[in-house]
Amino acid sequence: MGEICRIRKEVLRAEIRLDANDAHSTWIWVDKLQLQGDFMYYKDKQDPPPEGSDLANNLFMLCIQTTFQKGAYECLGNRFLGIDATYNVTQYVTRDVMAPCDPKR
Repeated sequence: MGEICRIRKEVLRAEIRLDANDAHSTWIWVDKLQLQGDFMYYKDKQDPPPEGSDLANNLFMLCIQTTFQKGAYECLGNRFLGIDATYNVTQYVTRDVMAPCDPKR
């Protein structure tokens, strides 16, 4: 059973980690999801922050809205924007992560 689990992990790693370099792997995922029609916002630590955002220069940010989420957002009246910042996040200031909602995107 241990061998099967090891092989499974290797297969998943090949499908999820698309490049040995994490930054390259993330860019590949962003491109792949955008081609599927998902909305992506990606700011690498080396990218300058959007003007007037008050974001730190060395901040990594990845926002994803799948086509399913977009449909739910539009169906539910597009008056609500939920943010899940639970992975390895200890604190954040709401004004730093909020962005204007464009229901046409």
